[in-house]
Amino acid sequence: MHEVKVINKQHKIIGISWIGKVTPEDIHEANGKLAELIKPYQSKGFDVLVDMNEITVLFPETQKELVLHQEWLIESGMQRAAVVVSSSIAKMQLKRTAKQSNHETELHFNNQSEALDFLVKTPVR
Repeated sequence: MHEVKVINKQHKIIGISWIGKVTPEDIHEANGKLAELIKPYQSKGFDVLVDMNEITVLFPETQKELVLHQEWLIESGMQRAAVVVSSSIAKMQLKRTAKQSNHETELHFNNQSEALDFLVKTPVR
């Protein structure tokens, strides 16, 4: 499952929450919703706050789709991703997918408030 929403219009922050056993279909559905939400921000760039605390499993086929998802977000104007993740195994998987998608601006945080604080207070390079 997933949830996609605008978190902060002023700072152009989009939120993605991945919940439970995420499937490739979940990623496709989220991309459709994201495409609509990011339209106003594409030319100016946007940030993404990703909550992965409630994800249980990332199957290999889902990981492949996640790489494509990250590549698409970068091409669409994503500048940074602040990822909330507590599991060390999930962090390891995320580092691998970020490397495969050439996503060099993914940072990991312990909770949403830290991640949001970083995106709001730290200027984009």
